[in-house]
Amino acid sequence: MMSQKREKIAILTGAGGGIGEAIALRLDALEYKLVLCDIQKPNLERLAEKLKIKPDLYLFDLTNPKQVEENAELIKAKYQTIDVLVNNAGYTKEGPFLRADRSEINRHLEINLLSALRLVHCIAPKMIEQKFGSIVCIVSIGGITALADSALYSSAKFGLRGFLTAFHEELKNSGVKVSGIYPAAVDTPMLLHEAMHGGSVLNWLNAVQSPDAVAKAVLRGIKTGRMEIYVPYGEGLLARVSAVFPWLVGFLSPVLLWLGEKGRRKWLRSKGIDPITFVPLSK
Repeated sequence: MMSQKREKIAILTGAGGGIGEAIALRLDALEYKLVLCDIQKPNLERLAEKLKIKPDLYLFDLTNPKQVEENAELIKAKYQTIDVLVNNAGYTKEGPFLRADRSEINRHLEINLLSALRLVHCIAPKMIEQKFGSIVCIVSIGGITALADSALYSSAKFGLRGFLTAFHEELKNSGVKVSGIYPAAVDTPMLLHEAMHGGSVLNWLNAVQSPDAVAKAVLRGIKTGRMEIYVPYGEGLLARVSAVFPWLVGFLSPVLLWLGEKGRRKWLRSKGIDPITFVPLSK
């Protein structure tokens, strides 16, 4: 008599967004049973219809610590084993730090950092007990190189990078893999909003990446447990140089800003949007 195949379980936050959908489709193709987490029910339901294996949907607000912890415990209790946790949810609101509403401080930290730590704190012990599992967090190049008008975002992402570096070392002999994914600019609604609302033009110094490029990096993190994976790799090299010499970005800023603005305008035109007026271009 053949033994029944074990169901592979993957938890994914921020599942309703562009990167989340790309990750979900890749994991679904590998026959993972997905536990999709988001605050937007319609987005989760639309994604669920695209998947071969029926997912479980969890609706909760990542800015609410009680909701995060309660749902994490429910998820942990429901499944006998958990193979993958992908902390993908992210948030940014561009602009000078001193002009930001103080509520934005907590919002950036909760979504980009603290909710990920809370989920890991709940789920990782189960993985350690079962002696296998992968924890992957979507960080950002902004977690290596800080940009003006992104102080809140970078503060959270720098913190997430620091956590992953330490936690990777803590779990190195546990059988549980820990990886951080560091994308440059990714073609998502969030990037489009930044392009039209004063986001740093340095996002457009190089080619904008596809959500699927990030999803492929997540699969690599799950498989290898590599501590840091950059999307694209060359952008990661440049970011690490600027991290060692943080004054470099400021020194080169006139040229970098000019190149970035040129890239922003080109990218918006490719979307059929006038880069000055933000109205649709006539065909």
